[in-house]
Amino acid sequence: MRQWGRRLENPAQFDIARLRIVGEWGEASRYIGSRWEELGLELLRAGVEGLSPLAILAVCNDTELQSLLAATGSKNPDVVIVLATEGASVLQPADFKWSLDVASYRQISAPVLDNLLGQVPRLAESLRVLLPPEASDAPWRTRDGIFISPKTYLNQQFLRSSENARQEYPIEPTEVTFIPVEPFAFFEPLPGWATARELARLDGSARGLSQIDTADRYYHLGTGVAGALAVSGTSIFDEDTPIDPAKEVDRLREFLKSLSPPTTALAIDRLGVQMRHRRDLGRRLRDLSRSSLRFEDFAGQLTAAGLASGEDAESDLWRRFGDLYRSLVAAEEAEARKAGRELVAKGAKDVEALDQLERRRDAFERRRRVRVQAAIRELSQSSG
Repeated sequence: MRQWGRRLENPAQFDIARLRIVGEWGEASRYIGSRWEELGLELLRAGVEGLSPLAILAVCNDTELQSLLAATGSKNPDVVIVLATEGASVLQPADFKWSLDVASYRQISAPVLDNLLGQVPRLAESLRVLLPPEASDAPWRTRDGIFISPKTYLNQQFLRSSENARQEYPIEPTEVTFIPVEPFAFFEPLPGWATARELARLDGSARGLSQIDTADRYYHLGTGVAGALAVSGTSIFDEDTPIDPAKEVDRLREFLKSLSPPTTALAIDRLGVQMRHRRDLGRRLRDLSRSSLRFEDFAGQLTAAGLASGEDAESDLWRRFGDLYRSLVAAEEAEARKAGRELVAKGAKDVEALDQLERRRDAFERRRRVRVQAAIRELSQSSG
């Protein structure tokens, strides 16, 4: 039933959780995180007040090292800073955090870094290579590190908040290095910013974009709207459709013609209905391919084949067999997507295609078992 006169919530009043939900329609956090790592490294290498690094190891730019650290099951920093002191080098972890409310002390903890150095030899090797000859063989020690964050009202407020105080290890002001950020210079290269500026003009808030908190808010809204419009009319079985900066404003303006009145609030309300429906269908698709192959079941089959022991920790098993497991899950998903595209090509809607695929779950299960058995057999032969 159509609802007349329903009052829409003003996006200016959205809390941070709601903003992030909208932003994830277009992967706003991924774009912001990557951009902040890139800019943060530039600023760190140029010299941040209070820091004079002897060397900087950019863990965030080393995919292989990131994978090895992640396999330990531990938090890890984006970078490790080496500081020169009398008689020894000091290792200080640092993490680029756009939003402090998602920061974890363990990412900058000295004891955690000590453990990582012990568990992942590649980390220590990568650090030694960066040091000048006179320091490469010298002893080193670790100390708690820092978060490098933009100087926003929300970040400064979080440090004083009860939410921070309730954490197991609250973030201390001395553990944060705030850096002022010019909003236009930061957001201009990112997909979704053009849409954000259009929405701000629509709301009469364009002047506020010169303030980082307002710009951040509208970037989440703009990227969410741009992302939703990019996938509008596409099937959930298709490959993900990224935001095209060359087309996003035209798409927005065309969409706004269908709204009366054309407001940011109504745009988000309409697109929200579509994206919730798409999210529900996506969950059904993921369940079809992922629920049949849990890692603990896979680990059990490895143990039965003599490739692992029941005494092995899950983190160790993941380090050794995680890549193989991910490839098997990816094969499951690819098969389900291909079958779904074939049904859609024959005229089925996404919902109808999912219904048919779910009725064929047993067939997917049988093929999955064959793939897993073949992978384990090949692994056994190569190990032997």
